Amino acid sequence: MDIEVLGALAVQENGISITPTAPKPRQVLALLALHADRVVPVSALIEELWGTTPPRSARTTLQTYVLQLRELIAVAVEKDEQDGIEGESRRRTAKDVLVTMPSGYM
Repeated sequence: MDIEVLGALAVQENGISITPTAPKPRQVLALLALHADRVVPVSALIEELWGTTPPRSARTTLQTYVLQLRELIAVAVEKDEQDGIEGESRRRTAKDVLVTMPSGYM
């Protein structure tokens, strides 16, 4: 996965852009990219998105953003399989790329 965070956020997997167009999912993806291979706590993601006054639906809305990101990732991962790309990336799923952990996402 190619991630550019300097300037405008741009994320590609196998030549397919998986950069969300909506601002809040972009924020989630950018924060996760900045903390690659580390768990980003749900509380940190909520604070990033809404500051100190999150809506009551913040957790549910965050889960929706993660689902949207996984849908974008799935398109690129499925393209790997359709193109017959061999190796580890062939067996990857969107949930392997954007992992849910007990305290957050990685």
